[in-house]
Amino acid sequence: MATYGYNCPHCREVEVTFPIGTAPAEASCPGCGAASARAFSAPTLVRTRAAVSAHVRRAERSASEPEVVTSLPGRRPSGAVALHPATGRLPRP
Repeated sequence: MATYGYNCPHCREVEVTFPIGTAPAEASCPGCGAASARAFSAPTLVRTRAAVSAHVRRAERSASEPEVVTSLPGRRPSGAVALHPATGRLPRP
């Protein structure tokens, strides 16, 4: 579904959703029911960071081809302590 903009004579600008490529030149306003002419505007394009797009591709791929885990992920050794000032006052085991 795509969102198309229409100019209603009473409600100003309204947005209506239609399947892609099926938007009529005029549509009835969802607010008042008046005939509204279609308004053309630039498409909304967004660039995503490489890490985000890689994560999205991996998630989409795992929907049909889940990754198989053969071992547990690595764990931090028990003696390792996070080097953050806020954790310095916490009791140690």
